[in-house]
Amino acid sequence: MNAMECLLTRRSIRKYKSDPIPRETLEEILAAACCAPSAINMQHWYFVVIQSPEKMAEFREVMRRVMVAFHPVLEDRFKKNPETIQETESFLVSLGGAPAVVLAFFLKDNFPDRDGAMQSVSAAIENLMLAAWEKGIGSCWMSAAQRMGFGPELQAKYAPGKGEFVSAIALGYPDQSPKMPPRREGRCVFL
Repeated sequence: MNAMECLLTRRSIRKYKSDPIPRETLEEILAAACCAPSAINMQHWYFVVIQSPEKMAEFREVMRRVMVAFHPVLEDRFKKNPETIQETESFLVSLGGAPAVVLAFFLKDNFPDRDGAMQSVSAAIENLMLAAWEKGIGSCWMSAAQRMGFGPELQAKYAPGKGEFVSAIALGYPDQSPKMPPRREGRCVFL
């Protein structure tokens, strides 16, 4: 798959096959993530890969509590689409059956340029998702845990001594083929 095809066909996957992702494949995906550009080459990221059944169950329990806290946000955003609320909450609790989740953190606390660090980790997450898709592995970038204040708990549980939790990314072989949502107009101007 060429780069443009990868960029244009990647979708957020919310239903996965139970097939495990080989460790070597996960290592290649993480290596691609770590090749992302970063502000003044600080390479601000730290990743934790969860894939053991016990740790996945533990993480899903945290995400169940995230879902409860996130419910009012979903109700406000999708007032006219209750099915979207139900689908999102079901995904947050089950992770769509994903066999692996990657947690992204800052490498350390107190980067002097927090915005640059956030941009750098976000670039690494995008690299991770595109590298996964190139290998036929779907992903879903999940921000609800951070938004709802579960970052400190996840940091203490999975990355003590590292920096702030940024996001979680579900990974697995897709068991669905979602269509591209409509693109919104007016998001670009040429001067």
